[in-house]
Amino acid sequence: MAVLDFSEQDLVGNSFNGQNLNGSTFFKATLTNVSFVDTKLRGTNFEETNWLNVNASNANFRPSATFPTTTLFRATLENVNLSGANLREVNLSEISTNGIDLSNAQLQDANLFKAELSGEQSERPNLTGANFTRANLTQANLKAADLTDANFTDANLQGASLEANLIVNTNFTGVDFTGVGFTDITLSNATFDLANLSGVQWTDVSALGGATSTNSSFRGADLTNFSAEDLNLGGADFSAFDANTPTILTGVSLADTLLNDANFTGVSAEGIFLEDANLTNANFTGADLSNANLNRAILTGAVLTGGVELDNAFLEGVDLTGVDLTGADLTGAKLKGANLTGADLSGVDLSGADLTEAILSGAELDGAILDNVVAQKTNVTGTDFTSASLIDANFKEATGDNLTRFTDANLSGASLELGSFIGSNFQDANLIGANLNVTNLTDANFSDGADSDTIGADLTGVTFVNGVAINGDFSNALLVNADLTKANFTGANLDGADLTGAVLVDTILP
Repeated sequence: MAVLDFSEQDLVGNSFNGQNLNGSTFFKATLTNVSFVDTKLRGTNFEETNWLNVNASNANFRPSATFPTTTLFRATLENVNLSGANLREVNLSEISTNGIDLSNAQLQDANLFKAELSGEQSERPNLTGANFTRANLTQANLKAADLTDANFTDANLQGASLEANLIVNTNFTGVDFTGVGFTDITLSNATFDLANLSGVQWTDVSALGGATSTNSSFRGADLTNFSAEDLNLGGADFSAFDANTPTILTGVSLADTLLNDANFTGVSAEGIFLEDANLTNANFTGADLSNANLNRAILTGAVLTGGVELDNAFLEGVDLTGVDLTGADLTGAKLKGANLTGADLSGVDLSGADLTEAILSGAELDGAILDNVVAQKTNVTGTDFTSASLIDANFKEATGDNLTRFTDANLSGASLELGSFIGSNFQDANLIGANLNVTNLTDANFSDGADSDTIGADLTGVTFVNGVAINGDFSNALLVNADLTKANFTGANLDGADLTGAVLVDTILP
């Protein structure tokens, strides 16, 4: 083995193929049309060299105990082929490249601080299949590089530039992206598991070749205050990496983003901003979406079971038709104008929620908690409130029908003022102190139901001034101390009803 010194020499057309040049020095040399194919270059010094049309494919630059330092510090490389080269632990900091080929190169633990590995989309730097595991790419410029099948596991990319890249089957597991901006990216099947993406901003991310989804994984990643808009993240997996490592999405902004079929199972996403996002068939099982903004989001077919937390979430105008929300926490949720037609909210806690002008037609709310909800002008036709708690609920001007069921529900202190509940079922309901003024209860049923006693609905202390109860069934109901001034009970059944202390001024009785 010859240790050679080519410092500051001008080498043109030299072939070192297959030779052992370990420990040699090329300091400030100019290399034109030189070939290092399969050459041993451990511990060589290429600092500040200039490379033009050099082929070093499969060369071995990796330092060893005998040759501990290989360096290309501040080297300039133009049209250089390093495909398959072993560049592990090599110092490549501040290199400048044009037309670089690092396909399938081994760069584990390499130092690429401020490395210039950029190009244009018409002539992409080729980093396909390269292994950058644990490499230092701090402030590196990777603009337009093709990163297909590249591996960046546990690499440091703080402050790096990623623009117009091809990120296809790329592995970014455990990468620190602090200060990195992604823009004009083509994304497909990439892995960002356990990565630090906190505070990072993405723009103009699209799927490969017109595909409908990008199908990338963010399991266990930290996306705190991550910001993106109008992206394609369809099929993304945001579920926990393992039982002890949930994905953190606190404060994330994904407005106008395509997230169809995304997996948010068990995520911590308090305050997430998903306005106008497409979440068709997304899975939110057990997710924490407290204080989330889902204004006008599309949730068709979304899975929101498993105790999903939506307390104080903003869901105005959202279409939740047919969605299963059993076990969800919707306390204080803003659901004004939301469409919950046919939704299953059995047992759900909606205390203090705003359901103004919402559509609850055919929804299942049996056993639900709706204490202090505001549900003015809400459509509850065909809604099942059996055994629900609606204490002090405000259903002013709401509309029900003969399929609306309040059987055994607690409506004490509730307001149904100016509402229409023609033919609705209130059997065994508790309406103590409720406001029923000017409410239309034609054909409504307040009789005794299937419970163990023989007493019907309890309307003790209700106000039913100017109310309409034509043909209503109040048999065995309690109307003790009720204010029935000017109420119309034409054709109603009051058999066994208790009217003790009731105000009957100008009341029309059967």
